[in-house]
Amino acid sequence: MHHERTMQNTLFYLIIYDVPDSKAGNKRRTRLHKLLSGYGKWTQYSVFECFLTAMQFTKLQISFEKLIKPDEDSVRVYVLDSGAVKRTITYGSEQPRNDDAIIV
Repeated sequence: MHHERTMQNTLFYLIIYDVPDSKAGNKRRTRLHKLLSGYGKWTQYSVFECFLTAMQFTKLQISFEKLIKPDEDSVRVYVLDSGAVKRTITYGSEQPRNDDAIIV
């Protein structure tokens, strides 16, 4: 296991996915959830917050391409720098935290 500690060279990625409610879709959703759990924090239904290096993000993009069905699924990635993360306003729950991301 590789522990990512440094804040430098990491960007904040807000990842939101939408997968249809079908038998195959549910399988893909579970796989997406497991994949993303290795990269960041599950904050809301179908939403992950991840602090990643460029290399980690590239690996994740390759996994997305293998996993999703482009005609049925949608994955949106919003890339924010640390300044934008500081300006994030959250009601009812905490700010995104840069917990040590554990990459499996």
